[in-house]
Amino acid sequence: MRTLSARILAGFVLLIVTFGLTTSLVVLYMDQVGDEIRMIRTGFLPLALFSKDFARRQEDLSSYLAEELRDEANLRYAQRNLRKHRGLRDKTLADVQRTLRGLRDIPERHSRRISDTKERLAVLQQIVDATAPLYDEVWRAPPLAANITTVDEAERTRATSALGQLTAKEQLIVAKAAELADYHQQRVTRTAVALEETESGLRTFTLYLGGTAILVGLLVTVWVTLALRPLRRLRDAARRIAAGDYQSRIAEQGPTEVADLAREFNVMGRAVEERERERVRSERLAAVDKMASMMAHEVRNPLSAIGLNVELIDEELGQLAATDEGVIEARSLCKSTLHQIHRLNSLTEDYLTLARLPKPVLERKALAPILRAVADFVREDLSKRKVTLAVEITDEHAVAKVDGEQLWQCLLNLLRNAAEAVAQKGGGKVVLRNRRAADRVVIDVADDGPGIEPEVLPRLFDPFFSTKKHGSGLGLALTQEIVREHGGEITVQAELRRGATFSISLPAQPERGEQGADPGESGSHAPGLDAPAPRAPAPEDVVID
Repeated sequence: MRTLSARILAGFVLLIVTFGLTTSLVVLYMDQVGDEIRMIRTGFLPLALFSKDFARRQEDLSSYLAEELRDEANLRYAQRNLRKHRGLRDKTLADVQRTLRGLRDIPERHSRRISDTKERLAVLQQIVDATAPLYDEVWRAPPLAANITTVDEAERTRATSALGQLTAKEQLIVAKAAELADYHQQRVTRTAVALEETESGLRTFTLYLGGTAILVGLLVTVWVTLALRPLRRLRDAARRIAAGDYQSRIAEQGPTEVADLAREFNVMGRAVEERERERVRSERLAAVDKMASMMAHEVRNPLSAIGLNVELIDEELGQLAATDEGVIEARSLCKSTLHQIHRLNSLTEDYLTLARLPKPVLERKALAPILRAVADFVREDLSKRKVTLAVEITDEHAVAKVDGEQLWQCLLNLLRNAAEAVAQKGGGKVVLRNRRAADRVVIDVADDGPGIEPEVLPRLFDPFFSTKKHGSGLGLALTQEIVREHGGEITVQAELRRGATFSISLPAQPERGEQGADPGESGSHAPGLDAPAPRAPAPEDVVID
């Protein structure tokens, strides 16, 4: 379950299932208690009462046969009393049988006991049925005290024998009736005890299930709280961004919705950071424009005059004695001054170029000739620094709409920056290559220099930012501005002690086949430019960094 809604839903479903299960088990337990009570009310208790009544009536009948019948003085009274005792006995036996037949939905755990009762009653009924012929035999010649002189001796003997057998069977019925009554009384007692135990168990079970339900509820609450914790981190990050910490990011983890929200939040943070960087960049470019205007009027013209005068002084000193130590020192100072003047002139040119960058004149041009021309232009300068330049053209037919001069300047800046980085460790290799990436043409300038520190990378293209001691911080800013004007982008990948790779990505143009090649795409002209090739690098040329 990756989604937050699924987790919350699962938590509530778990709660519902837990309480539902608790309720179901309690209801099931109560049903069992109800079954026990119903069995006592409709089964065991009536059976116990009727069985006890049956045993009492059977005892009365047996006592009458054994002790009172012989002493009856009147046959009619004897028949009436015996009929009464037998009728009461048969009625109570019928009550027991009727109660047993009336039992419905007997629980499985009691079915064996009910079957046992039915077997006992069947045996009793057989014995009762077996007494009927004996009663008939007794009534042919009742062995009553009043009939001793009137009844034939043989008949009286048979009647007396029948009465003895009848008394014995009735005594047997008495014993079995007593057993049946005791059996049902025990069933009532045991069921009542079981009910008490069930009630105690039900109380314990209910408390246990209630505690379990509460524990599950607490666990679900904690689980949902933990699932919502990323939202608090998101809130804190939003407050940090509102306070100006545009680099604040949060981990893109947690439930799916929270992870998606964190991802979009980070995208928003990067966008806000980028807009803030662009705002600062725009402000700095505006400052550059003002500074460029000031330099053009207040610095450039005086520098030109100073440079001209220093050159004249140097020429005058050159006409003096060359061996004079004072003259030699003066000429050295003049050359040093001229070098600094050239550097200031170059710096003012950089400011003016960045502030008043002309709109590029985009033309379809083959990139391979431009790359080779730029490489040939700087190869000698790089070799003096013990830097090897390699050109890798992986796509000879790569074409893009570019301003040749501005692209030349971008590549020149990147190559010289790479050479300076490699020269810091005493030499190395710089690679200039092109490649195709989907519908883009990419130009890479890679070096094996000391690399770039991670905290420097986000500010690398900011105006006035430089890691060099005498850098102006305008070279890469100018390069990025030119690339953007071409509809492209420039990126950098770098690690400490593993070099850096600057990549210029430009929209690729389709090749012209049967329509003929664009003149600007031919390799027979200047190195990718319609204008004459730039001059060879002079010793005083300054890299725009």
